[in-house]
Amino acid sequence: MTLYEAISTLKTPDELKELFRDLCAPSEIHALENRWNVAKMLSAGRTYQQIIDETQLSSAIVSRVKRVLEYGNGTLKRIIEG
Repeated sequence: MTLYEAISTLKTPDELKELFRDLCAPSEIHALENRWNVAKMLSAGRTYQQIIDETQLSSAIVSRVKRVLEYGNGTLKRIIEG
């Protein structure tokens, strides 16, 4: 079974959270959560500066997430927009 197949067997957000806790360092989980929050903020129309001021994240992180939303495969954008 691959990692992605294993993830697809999980039924609840709590199960996924526990899996990430087992597989990832706290800093890795925090980085994923930060990127998710930046993506939501960008999708809501927030500016780079608003996001940087509120989150204290670097402009490089905000730019990277913005590029994924604009030029990625569309999965992140689709999930955020529902």
